[in-house]
Amino acid sequence: MKLVAMVTEPRNIARFLSALGEPTDVPARSPSADAAATVLEKHPSAPQGAR
Repeated sequence: MKLVAMVTEPRNIARFLSALGEPTDVPARSPSADAAATVLEKHPSAPQGAR
């Protein structure tokens, strides 16, 4: 394999992804591991190994 092009324009990237049938919208961010640990510590029914 070799690199033949570098696509950097957002409009062109969206067009290319659409042609492949891939989603073009940005996925939602996941909470950080620290945030998840804080929720588990505060939740009374969290499994013992999760704390």
